[in-house]
Amino acid sequence: MINKPNMSPQEEENLFWNAIEKSNRSQSSHWSDYDIEEHLESLIKLLSHHTKEELIIFEKVFQEKMYELYTTEIAELSIILENGYTVEGEKIIFGNGLSTDGFIYFRCWLLLKGKQFFDDITKDINAFINGKYSFDIGDTWAEGLLYVSEEAYAVYNDNEEKIEIQDAVAKLFPEVIHYDLVDEEMKREPMEGEDLQNMYPELINVITDLRNE
Repeated sequence: MINKPNMSPQEEENLFWNAIEKSNRSQSSHWSDYDIEEHLESLIKLLSHHTKEELIIFEKVFQEKMYELYTTEIAELSIILENGYTVEGEKIIFGNGLSTDGFIYFRCWLLLKGKQFFDDITKDINAFINGKYSFDIGDTWAEGLLYVSEEAYAVYNDNEEKIEIQDAVAKLFPEVIHYDLVDEEMKREPMEGEDLQNMYPELINVITDLRNE
């Protein structure tokens, strides 16, 4: 039986973001040098040297941040970056639909970009084009982040069930909402079609130009 880790909220946040950012070996390199799988492998290696209690906190904060990204605006950013679109005159019309699993993987990708980006993007998705960040938008899924805490624990421990850390989070922190168990509606339905261009004209213009390169 494991006791609830004794960390302040700030210490929990620091543990999570420090791991995400320290494991990104391409943080100071050109965006084209970044590789999602390399980042995840580095993260697993770094976390494997953490205690079980620390891994539980990492997973707890991960689930909390995933929930914070469960918003209409982030869903709209996902649609803008990933859905197909057509151009009719000056209108840019995005295809409908938001994949449940895809939206989970997209939020993982956002988290890998670090704390400052997370803070900015949760305030305003137009921060994506504020000039402070540059990313490869050809691959915006990072499913592997869902499993790093378990894989890190398995490096030096028997973890046959592959969910020991997640189970501990569920037992010790029942108030934390797992990304697979969100059952509440967003504050409004995400916009689609040409409505997105009306809501985010500059963002749409920049992103569609990039997607056409």
